[in-house]
Parts: sequence; structure tokens; C-alpha cells
Amino acid sequence: MMDGAYFTSRKDILDFFNELLELNLTKIEQTASGAVACQLTEYIFPGSIPLKKVKWDAKNDYEYIQNYKLLQVAFTKHRVQRHVDVDRLIRGKYQDNLEFCQWMKAFFEQAGGAGRDDYDPVASRSAGKGGKKATDHFAKTAKNHNSKLLPTDRQQRQNLSSKSRPNAPTRKAVEPKGKKPLGQRIKSNRQVGDTKKDAAELMEKNSSLETRNEELELTLTAIEKERDFYFEKLRDIEVMLQDHEENAETSNAEDLIQNVFKVLYATSEDQLVLDGEGDVLDDGIEPPYEEPEPPYEEPEPPIESDKADSYADRGDDLLNETFGNGANDTGDSLLT
Repeated sequence: MMDGAYFTSRKDILDFFNELLELNLTKIEQTASGAVACQLTEYIFPGSIPLKKVKWDAKNDYEYIQNYKLLQVAFTKHRVQRHVDVDRLIRGKYQDNLEFCQWMKAFFEQAGGAGRDDYDPVASRSAGKGGKKATDHFAKTAKNHNSKLLPTDRQQRQNLSSKSRPNAPTRKAVEPKGKKPLGQRIKSNRQVGDTKKDAAELMEKNSSLETRNEELELTLTAIEKERDFYFEKLRDIEVMLQDHEENAETSNAEDLIQNVFKVLYATSEDQLVLDGEGDVLDDGIEPPYEEPEPPYEEPEPPIESDKADSYADRGDDLLNETFGNGANDTGDSLLT
């Protein structure tokens, strides 16, 4: 993930260190002691390295190694997966230290090294050995390395040499006004937009959670009320059954069944009161069913007069066929 970091130029790296930590580095090899890496790591992870143990005026390999030990401990503590090849770095070779500095700069940017407004780099490193005179030390040791100076450094040397000549015109470096420190610019570029977006998302999520919490409270209240309602029903039925069991000889099973149904079909608005014997005193609740009425039988309709005459004629004909033609007259005489 650091591949793009190795295209960073040495000028950008030196400007980065000089501006952030207020140094005067002119060559990459000046970072070989590990002191610069220690201060940058402590900037990213405050308190991770005791800067009073860092040796800024280190000249020997064993002093370099002490600085890198502090760096490696900080990496291990914060789970930074980077192997530091101390044997190659302490040799002071340009390419080895360039690659490590490129990685350090990229790690600073990816780790979110936000600006520390109250950070004083000069005062922070002054606690270490030679920290107060670190800039003087780097100015003296620049000539001990083989890499070329940056164009700006060559211009500064020319200005210094021109000052030694009489009546030589001099130029005063003018620092740009209104330019924020590097750490603050990184913070404004990376975090301001993300902070507004995160704040809006958190507010929306908080509103949703509040609404959900109100709904859950209402649901919980309704469930608790319904639970108590049905518990009272079961308790009343239990009292009835216990009384019936104790007084099995005198208790009426039909009355018990009716009372159980009254309790089961009672609503929250009904007022049920049980006496000491488990009977419902005042309920006003109709039983769940009533005795069925006998089935309704529809009466037969009356026979019409025309149909009655036809039935009489058919009866006369039947008598005459059975007993002769005088049977009908005989029957009539007997009736009279």
C-alpha cells in the first residue's frame, strides 16, 4: 500500500521534515541517526517515545542503535508492521535512508497525523541529548555526506559568501504570510469534510434511535398490561378450582363451569369479584352459550274449499266402486 510513496522526491521529504519539526536538514543522510524518525513517531503517537532519551548529537553506531531501539519499541506498541533495517540505515547511505524517509512520510499521511496546535517541536526535542542545538549540529554535519545539496541550500551558501564581501547586495528571505503549518493543512484537508459528514450521519442515526426507543417503550407498556390482565384471569380460575377441589361434595360442577367461562370471556372493562368460595358475585356477563330452544315446526296450511269438494267426490266414487252404486246413499242415510 506504500508503493506510491517511493516516488516522493528528496526535496519534498526534507521540506516536510523541516516544516513540521522546524529543522534545517539539507541532506537525506542526516536522518541516519534515527532521531528525526523518533520525533516524527512521537508526533503521530503522543507519548510513545520518551524524547529525553533520544540522542540528537549521536556520532557513533551504538548511539544510532539506541535511537532505533526506541523507534522499534514504539512501532511494536502501536502494531506498526514495519521492519527497520538498522544495520543498513546506520551506515548513512543515501538510498537506504531515502526509502525509509519516504515510508515515514507516507505513514504519517496514512496514519492521520492531524495537526497538534499546541505542539512545540523545538521544546519537545530539547529534553533529549543535544536537542537544543540540533539545528547547529545538522548545519555542521551537512558537509560530511556525499549527496548534493538542494538548490535552495546552495543559494543560501552563496548569500553567506556574498555577505563576506564588502558592499555586496544582500537579500532577506521573506516568509509567506498567512501560511498554516503542515499539520494544520493536513487536518483541514482530511478531517473537516469527514467531520461534517460524520456529524450528519450521527444526528440522523440518533433521531432514528430515539424514535425506535419510543416505539419500544409503548410496545413494552402494552405487553405488560396485557400480561397482568391474563395473569389475573388465571389466578381467578385457580382460586375457583382450588375451592371446588376442597368442597368436591357440595360444589356444583355446572356452576363452576359457568364461572370459569365468565372469567375467560370478561374484558378489561368488566369488574369481576370473587367471594371466599370462588363464586362470581357481580359480573353482568352473559354466559357464553344458552340452552337451545326446541325446533320450530311450521303448521300445515288449511285445505282450500275447491280441493275439499274434489276430495269428497273422489271418496264417493271409491265407495260406489267397492260396495255398489247405493253405497254412497246408504252412508249418507246412516250419517243422518
